[in-house]
Amino acid sequence: MKQIAVLIPAYQPDEKMCALVQALRAENLSVFLIDDGSGPVYGPLFHVAAQMGAEVISYPENHGKGYALKTGIAEAAAQGYTGVVTADADGQHTVKDIVRIAEAMRQYPKALVLGSRNTAEMPPRSRTGNRLTAFLFRALYSIDLGDTQTGLRGIPLTEGRAEELLRLEGDRYEYEMNMLIATPRLFGGIEEIAIKTIYIENNASSHFRPVADGMRIYRLLFAKFPRFALVSMLSFGIDYLLFTLFAYLFSFAAVPATIGARVISAVCNYTMNRRWVFTGAQKYYTFGRYALLALCILVLNCGLIWLLTNPLPIAPWCAKLITEGTLYCVSFSVQCRMAHKQDKDSPEKQKATTKG
Repeated sequence: MKQIAVLIPAYQPDEKMCALVQALRAENLSVFLIDDGSGPVYGPLFHVAAQMGAEVISYPENHGKGYALKTGIAEAAAQGYTGVVTADADGQHTVKDIVRIAEAMRQYPKALVLGSRNTAEMPPRSRTGNRLTAFLFRALYSIDLGDTQTGLRGIPLTEGRAEELLRLEGDRYEYEMNMLIATPRLFGGIEEIAIKTIYIENNASSHFRPVADGMRIYRLLFAKFPRFALVSMLSFGIDYLLFTLFAYLFSFAAVPATIGARVISAVCNYTMNRRWVFTGAQKYYTFGRYALLALCILVLNCGLIWLLTNPLPIAPWCAKLITEGTLYCVSFSVQCRMAHKQDKDSPEKQKATTKG
């Protein structure tokens, strides 16, 4: 079985791609170079890279970075490689850092290894976007990463991971985010390796589209929210219907009718969330934790409404909207974290940051 190859997706590259391939081959690293529909004008560059020893895979139309990564993963797995290091073609990843990621993969064979850049050294637009994405990713998936948008990654392909990676959603930049979201299912944790932060000409060569590709990424981050909202509405309907039945059909008093309806609707809400919204890794998404969260939300609800309507001169209807909206988002975040929580007692499930 072969070891680790370097996978480089490329779309309309320049000479820096050939320089990178030459340097990687000098390190005796196998290179898969994916021509993501760059067009005939760029054919000579890929021809030069092939002469240097890279295995070039081309197709006529541009499909996006995710599609290119899947193409390379499929080919590397078919040839028996145990993993790939993905790197950008524009020279923003040094050969030294690529080699360090490959070495870390041998040390952590089941982990997803990320080359983590220093966000403080990024251009303002990239820094803001990366930090916002990292904050949301931590809030929703309970995984703390310093650099969620790095293209330098060590991806193990053994134990059926290649097939799972090929089934992940996304053909463009959102594919890399989906890979992070799928970490509890695919990998034995995440290892971050500090790498050099390089932005050539303020990242002018990047094909990332801030609006279109950004929307794809954030749509993926919040992919569970529409179903979560629908389940909430269904649960409200169940609660209201049961309250009406208990109060008017069975002549319950208002308080018992409220409690009975709320308990049953809460069980329905938990069951629908577990089976339909937060599918996948659910060891920590138990009814006991759900009930404790509901109790905490109730206490916070009462406390915030009192705080907003007593010390602060806010109308009760406005305080109610602010409180309910805030705590609804908190509830969604906490339930996402419970559903994606990983074991911390196993060394292979621990996330450690290695500084270079």
